Amino acid sequence: MSLDRRNDSRTSPLSTRGVRAAACLSLACAAWPAAAQTSGNLGLVSEYAVRGISLGAHPALQLRVDHDAPGGWYLGGFVSPATLGDGSQTELIAYGGRAGRLPSGLSWDAGISRASFSRDHEYDYDEVHAGLALDRASARLFLSPAYYGAAPSAYLDLNAFHPLGERLRLTFHAGLMHRFGSDPDTHADLRVGLAATLGDLTLQLGWQTLLRQAGSGAPRARALTGSAGIRF
Repeated sequence: MSLDRRNDSRTSPLSTRGVRAAACLSLACAAWPAAAQTSGNLGLVSEYAVRGISLGAHPALQLRVDHDAPGGWYLGGFVSPATLGDGSQTELIAYGGRAGRLPSGLSWDAGISRASFSRDHEYDYDEVHAGLALDRASARLFLSPAYYGAAPSAYLDLNAFHPLGERLRLTFHAGLMHRFGSDPDTHADLRVGLAATLGDLTLQLGWQTLLRQAGSGAPRARALTGSAGIRF
């Protein structure tokens, strides 16, 4: 199972959003690489959504680059157009960390990331994460001292998949976000989807929802989501 090295799910201004991105990054390197290697992924998403929150109602072209070094160390970057604050801008996420495998067979991953916006720098934020993964499931905890420049936050990210054949799999995601501070807030996001791998091309189609108090927070992502990505 892959652990997204960025902030998997990406989600809303201030505290209501939940990684990114993120976005996307993998612990597919849980077995420590014997030699350094660099890879990338160019993707088209129907909507840029993070942790159930919309960061852009229009299709977006996104780029991710990963570099795996000996000893399980990694670093990378993710870039995408985003709608936040005063309007359209570019989001850049830089991240790094280390991944490995325990004697029990569990994989672990820990790292740090920095999200920056091209126009509204008051939303820039840092996040640290740590997680464990089995072959088909993973759990990660993300912590930020000032999520989107606002209050401290914690996000629990759970992912799993079930193979439906050699190239097709059913995917599941559940996330729980809590914002601390004088105006605490908690919300959850759920997603189920189908992913097909055709060589270096991956196609995904899914359904997602956001569970939170009515009338609170940033715009929720559309229920239906789709993406296509090519690895290089």
